[in-house]
Amino acid sequence: MNTPSSQPRIMLVEDIPAMRLLVRQMLRSLGIDQIIEANDGSTALQLVRAQPVDVVLSDWNMIPMTGLQLLMAMREDPATSHIPFIMITGEGSMEHVQRARSAGVNGYLIKPFGLDALTRQLTKVVRWRPAA
Repeated sequence: MNTPSSQPRIMLVEDIPAMRLLVRQMLRSLGIDQIIEANDGSTALQLVRAQPVDVVLSDWNMIPMTGLQLLMAMREDPATSHIPFIMITGEGSMEHVQRARSAGVNGYLIKPFGLDALTRQLTKVVRWRPAA
C-alpha cells in the first residue's frame, strides 16, 4: 500500500489512554500522522475492515477483545489477513511470544519500549523509512 518514501497508515489499539498518547507521540515524532485509534480489539476489528491500514500496533491485554483475539480474527479474514501486526505487551514470557507467533504476529514490543524499538519493528514489517 505504501512506498518507502510515504508514511504508513497505522491502526493503534490500546485501552489505556496515556499509553495510546505515548505511542501516538512516538509515531508522530517519526513523521507518521496517519493514525487510526481504537481502545479495544472489537472496535479495532470493525475499523480495520472499513479503513485499510498498512500495519496494526495492538496491546495484548484489553477487554472485551484482547490483542491476541484481534490478531486471530484478522488472520482468519481474507480482507485483513495480510496486514502486518505488531503486538505490544508487558508480557515477555516465551509462552506469550510463542502464542503470538503461532497466531501470526509479525512483530513484538515489550513495555516499556523506546522509539528505537518501535522504529525497528515498523521498518521490519512495512516499506517505510523514518524521515531524516
